[in-house]
Amino acid sequence: MQAIEATGTIDAYGQLALDQPLPVAHPGRVRIIVLLTDLASPIPEQTQPPIISSQSLAENQPSHKRPIWERVAEISAQVPPEEWAKLPKDLSKNVDHYLYGSPKEDE
Repeated sequence: MQAIEATGTIDAYGQLALDQPLPVAHPGRVRIIVLLTDLASPIPEQTQPPIISSQSLAENQPSHKRPIWERVAEISAQVPPEEWAKLPKDLSKNVDHYLYGSPKEDE
């Protein structure tokens, strides 16, 4: 096991954003140990996170908290119609053929 020290910020949703990318050779799962600053020591004014009400949290919910079908619809809407026209008409039935080369299923 290798240890890498990094710094980052935890936002109002509890999500961790690192200040710099991690120097790793390949993607994969990691184990994270978070060291928080002592709550008794004051945080400098310029680095204190904004106070966010629960109402504004719901209004500004990040995309990864939305249902998958809403995210898919949003991404699909960005694809031009001429690109959709290039997809095979039997893609849903023969997805394994187009991805892996398995035999096509007959209509």
